[in-house]
Parts: sequence; C-alpha cells; structure tokens
Amino acid sequence: MKFLHLLSSEASQSITFHCLSYQPSSTADSFSSSGHKENTRLRFRGWNKQMFEKDTLLEPHVLQDECKIQDGSWHQSRFLFHTQDSGQLPIVDIEEFPTSQINSQRNVEIGPVCFL
Repeated sequence: MKFLHLLSSEASQSITFHCLSYQPSSTADSFSSSGHKENTRLRFRGWNKQMFEKDTLLEPHVLQDECKIQDGSWHQSRFLFHTQDSGQLPIVDIEEFPTSQINSQRNVEIGPVCFL
C-alpha cells in the first residue's frame, strides 16, 4: 500500500449503502429504532486515520441519497471519496453507523480504490 501511496498524486473510492426500509442518512443525521433522531454523524476513517464527514474539508460527495425513502423497496445511498492526498484512502472503517430498524435490511458495498 505504501508503494501505491508514494507513486500516486490522488485517489478515489466509492461506498454504496443498499437499504430496505432503512435510513442511514447522508452523513448528517441518523435515526434510532424508535424513530427519534440521534446526534450522530456517519463518519468514514481513511487509511491515515483522518475522518471523512459532513461539513469538513474531507466531506464525501453524495452521489445518490435514496435510503431516506422508506417504502419497503431497496434503495441506495452512494458516496464518492476523492482526494489529492493518496495516503487518505482506502476507507478502513465506518463509524457511528446508525442502528438498524426492525424489519430493515442493509448491505455495504466498498468499492476499489483508484490511485492516479
């Protein structure tokens, strides 16, 4: 990994949440199983331990945010991480991931890192 970081001037990666009657939120709010808002933020930890989160210089780009739709169908929320410091990727941890609601399902799809 160190070799890729040294040879690259930038990097990008995508993460997709697949959700069924579930709301992971677009990095801003989350909901408990009782439906009340919690004061948590979806945060992503990079390779060099820096955090990607909303309202920071390392805010991920929200490409699609459909998980807030709770109609019993599968939806997606997609995030793109692009940085000119290749040492920040790959994403190694997702913190303060909201707890799932009753009768909900979710999957996380971690995309490959593209070093440029």
